[in-house]
Amino acid sequence: MDGAITGFPPYGFSAVVKFGGSIMRDLAVCKHAVAELERLADHGHRILVVPGGGIPDKAIEAIDAAASLTPSTAHHACALAQDQTGYMLADPAFSSKLVPSASLGECRAVAKDGKVPVLLPSRLLFAADPVEWTWHITSDAVAAWIAWLTSTPRLVIWTSVDGVHRGGAIDDPAALVEQITAQDLVRFGHTSIDACAVDFMAQKHLPGAVINARYPARLADWLAGRPVKATNITVNRSEEARIDSQIMGIHNGL
Repeated sequence: MDGAITGFPPYGFSAVVKFGGSIMRDLAVCKHAVAELERLADHGHRILVVPGGGIPDKAIEAIDAAASLTPSTAHHACALAQDQTGYMLADPAFSSKLVPSASLGECRAVAKDGKVPVLLPSRLLFAADPVEWTWHITSDAVAAWIAWLTSTPRLVIWTSVDGVHRGGAIDDPAALVEQITAQDLVRFGHTSIDACAVDFMAQKHLPGAVINARYPARLADWLAGRPVKATNITVNRSEEARIDSQIMGIHNGL
């Protein structure tokens, strides 16, 4: 998350949005969420979408539970599941502005053209091999790594719940954690955002939020700095100030 370096052009994304696979369980919700991403692009936001594994991933998990796949098979199959979800999100059945992109260079070019890149992460994951081959690592952690790799100043976990809830009580509004540091969230373990992703955010000083895609306007409000019903994941104050200045720089460069 450093400033511009001579010879290394910035990617210029204002946020990485991990598009939770759970959103695709309700296709009407999915279409409204995609429409909101398109609207944000029309208003100058440069969003990089990292898809979750979704329905294909659940099929792999079910097979693993019954037959115990090797870690290599499960890891590579799940990365390809993210690609499959990405292709579906970018299909004309859902979108006119989302574009499947197999590399970060393609993502940068798509965003510069005013559209929304959907990273198909398998090629990058297979080449860089940045994560352990374990079920503890999910697409949340992949999205956090992509945000860090592209020096994107914030990460959104877009999912089907309002945020992180104490005790996992997602049906209890009083249990919603509205704001928490990444360091404190690590102690919660695996919640609506996986523990490895949160630890990565804490170590790399990457703030973000868990936001419910069933209310897509909340994403725009959060990006604009307005209060929304969600879980805000913060870092230390000095880091927040530096990130705010980065975000302003990105917006000024749009």
